[in-house]
Amino acid sequence: MGAGEIRLLLVEDHSMVAMALTSAFEVVDDIVLVGEAASIAEALEAVERERPDIVLLDRRLPDGDGLDAIAPLRLRSPGSRVLVFTGVADAADAARAAEAGGAGLVLKAGKLDDLLETIRRVAAGQDAFDTDGRPPGP
Repeated sequence: MGAGEIRLLLVEDHSMVAMALTSAFEVVDDIVLVGEAASIAEALEAVERERPDIVLLDRRLPDGDGLDAIAPLRLRSPGSRVLVFTGVADAADAARAAEAGGAGLVLKAGKLDDLLETIRRVAAGQDAFDTDGRPPGP
């Protein structure tokens, strides 16, 4: 892996979504997929093992709410920033994610380019909370 690359852990339980994102990350030069998980339990193991820069965390997982997983993930890998990836969200969800230590919340309905840019912004230390369908701005 080269300098400046963003190490990303994908936590997504829908295999078609995970496969599509994996394919997308393969052609992006600065984002390297270092692991995948389909549950909170798998994510906790993977984050400790891989120490990613970013955890792209699905909100709805088979073993719980992704928002509840933010704090335990950050405890296992304090240097990792957690970006919640969800179908729907409102200001209360964004506030809950932020209070738990999350760095952002991005809607699945957005464009791939917007997701990639949000990942880059979060990796650069900025927060990015999207609750209205528009890409999170500065």
